[in-house]
Amino acid sequence: MKILIIGGGPAGSTAARFLAKKHDVTLIQDKIWDKPCGGGVKAWIFDEFDLDKNLIKHLLDKVYMVYKNEKIKIPLKGKNLAIVKRMEFDEHLRNLAQKAGAKLIYGKFKKFENKKALIEINKEKFLFEYDILIAADGVNSSVRKALNLPSVPKTITHYTKTDKYKTKECEFFFDKELGGNYYGWAFPHENLSHIGSVDAKSFENLCKYLNIDTKVKGYFIPTWQENITIQKDNIYFVGDAAAQVMPLSFEGIYYAIKSAKILANSIINNLNYKDEWNKKYLKDFKFMKFLENLNKTPLRSFVVKAHKFNFVKNLSINLWLKSRS
Repeated sequence: MKILIIGGGPAGSTAARFLAKKHDVTLIQDKIWDKPCGGGVKAWIFDEFDLDKNLIKHLLDKVYMVYKNEKIKIPLKGKNLAIVKRMEFDEHLRNLAQKAGAKLIYGKFKKFENKKALIEINKEKFLFEYDILIAADGVNSSVRKALNLPSVPKTITHYTKTDKYKTKECEFFFDKELGGNYYGWAFPHENLSHIGSVDAKSFENLCKYLNIDTKVKGYFIPTWQENITIQKDNIYFVGDAAAQVMPLSFEGIYYAIKSAKILANSIINNLNYKDEWNKKYLKDFKFMKFLENLNKTPLRSFVVKAHKFNFVKNLSINLWLKSRS
């Protein structure tokens, strides 16, 4: 069976890696780039998926919630949070897909034509046949547009990488003026810090709070909702293209990889992809969506302050660690 995968990030590369063991897989990657991303991923994924641990730039055993100038330490019950550089990490995943037998081609999906995919490669256009097409082409999925499907819900975030503020841990800023409807953040990123927030005003306030002057960049991240289309006939969506990003925490890398494995297993074993994904993650995603909506209310203050108590910290971290099973 011919499987064409559009997008060579964590989701597309992982799907290619597992499917190539059974099928004829072609992986289309638009370009090599360092995706704007904090780079945080649950550390146990390196053992689970046999990934190179040399890609880990920082390995953390705690994070901090910051509210009203007070820092609340949240222990992670071990060094369970890894920070990676996306360009290197994604390339490693594509290499693993190739070792498994997938063909990697650098090109850009343009449209469907006569039930084939039109791919532009070095300014030339080629038609690719497929039995199954997997769209792992991100939050602004070109495949979704070509099928006239609604875009996934998303929000724009504002960020910078800077050496003007140094942090060795992940810090989350929950003041409304610093984090907008979600939170602001500062992550260690090799010798720099990755700093961001959702809306432009809260990012500006966060920079003032951290006493830095920097240029802002922006990118979209999906905001998951129930009943997003993740399959249309023989075309499947995975990762950001399916908005498979955990609500509130906005963890995308981990759930892209895990969702891609669910998809590959569903195709190989002729299972219903949506049902398999829902069995694994729907309950957790709905609960985190509830917490995300709660975070947008005046109760945010109460929830953040409650993390001063150890039993609340344990509840939160046990929820985060739950996905390990």
